[in-house]
Amino acid sequence: MTRDRLINHIALPVLILAAVLGSYWVWGLMFLWWLVPAVMSGQAYLVFEVNRDEDPILFWAVVITWALFGAMMVAASLFPQYADWLV
Repeated sequence: MTRDRLINHIALPVLILAAVLGSYWVWGLMFLWWLVPAVMSGQAYLVFEVNRDEDPILFWAVVITWALFGAMMVAASLFPQYADWLV
């Protein structure tokens, strides 16, 4: 099993457990993690693949949304007193 496959096999149950336990900061970090390869490759996934060259407005809208969701989820965990405003 390759390293990437092993990480995927570990990440799925961790994300499911985080959702069940209400630890949304884990999902926030995942959204932020997805930004890096999307921006570097010019490909993001919404329902289907979105290419930066073919549809730049939708691509950047998806990437910015991921960034906002990720930042909001992490911030809501770090600053619970503001969670109602962030989530």
